[in-house]
Amino acid sequence: MYLKKSIILLSCTLILSACGSSNNAENANTLLELSEKQFVHELFLNEYLWYEDVASNVDYESFSTRDEMINRYKVTPPDRWSFSLSQKEYEDFANQKTQGFGFGFDTNFRLFIVRINAPAYEKLFRGDKLLEINGQPITLENLSQASENINVQTTFTLLRNGVELTQTVTPSEYSFNVSEGKVIAKNGKNIAYLRYDSFTESSVAEFETIFTRFKAANVSELIIDMRYNGGGSVGTASALLDNITNAYPNKRQVYLDWNQNYQGRNETFSFESQDFQDGNELSMKRVFFLVTENSASASELVISALTPYLGRSNVITIGTNTHGKPVGMSGRIYNNNLYFIVNFLVRNNNSISTPFTGIPSTCAATDDIGYRMGDKNEKMLATALYYIDHNRCP
Repeated sequence: MYLKKSIILLSCTLILSACGSSNNAENANTLLELSEKQFVHELFLNEYLWYEDVASNVDYESFSTRDEMINRYKVTPPDRWSFSLSQKEYEDFANQKTQGFGFGFDTNFRLFIVRINAPAYEKLFRGDKLLEINGQPITLENLSQASENINVQTTFTLLRNGVELTQTVTPSEYSFNVSEGKVIAKNGKNIAYLRYDSFTESSVAEFETIFTRFKAANVSELIIDMRYNGGGSVGTASALLDNITNAYPNKRQVYLDWNQNYQGRNETFSFESQDFQDGNELSMKRVFFLVTENSASASELVISALTPYLGRSNVITIGTNTHGKPVGMSGRIYNNNLYFIVNFLVRNNNSISTPFTGIPSTCAATDDIGYRMGDKNEKMLATALYYIDHNRCP
């Protein structure tokens, strides 16, 4: 397996902002020089997918930060996604590095995700409700302060399965994983379950190892949990597709369709040739995806790319409609700031793109945060397992 050229296809929402780690908002509000404002404006006027609708006359004095600038230039609707990062923020994302505790929580401080190998991993669990932090009632302010207090132990009081308990976690700089896999033995079948949180470039080695285990277990069904996967690299998505099926060497997975002025930048991603297959690839005839409205971009690309080959009835989505982001961006740098403006539309081999309303679910299921991801009793996974047994939704 080799990693193909990477282009960003990312919905920059859930994972970058909700897991108790710094997102360097201060960097996004750094004052900009006039030359940078003009540079980004030119990107929108030329490379942007909806360039014809961008205002040509802009008062550069009306904004001063990166966030204000992006919001001034982009066309909304349909653009919900153009954004910028500092070069360090991007490198940390690509290399799966950050700092803090490593969990995401809802408005009631109930955890819905814990990053794999983060400081909170195997200490705090999905479904835990945080009550106190260091003996004080928990607030967004004191949680944020604690997460930034690197290498200082924090004591949480929490409610788990109706029982109040305490747990200590020390926020730190850390590298995390985005994938976990296991084989579920059920009714004489070996079923592969892959939790996959983000299409980072460095995650290919992770899922290569997992698919090697799946191959050795002779799995007959594959479930991929992308309920919180906001996207990432197109090259990584292509590599994941290669691992899912080796039955279509050299066939087109997707192509990236730029605006009419940049058709020379259109690009095709294809299934790897037989010469590049390393033996751990599966040959799935159907695949189950666990999805929510947070499943975006590269997640939707994988689902869309498989449909022309496996057929819609064999690409089964469990949960809700996906996010609805059929577009992506290549990224341009200026003064150590990376600008990801929407550049292209993603089309599958049937020239079809993901609807802006998202990919509809085959079977409706709620995201049951009362159970850990991968627990057979969790509603989304339980629905997929029921479908495997009965060939229909519950």
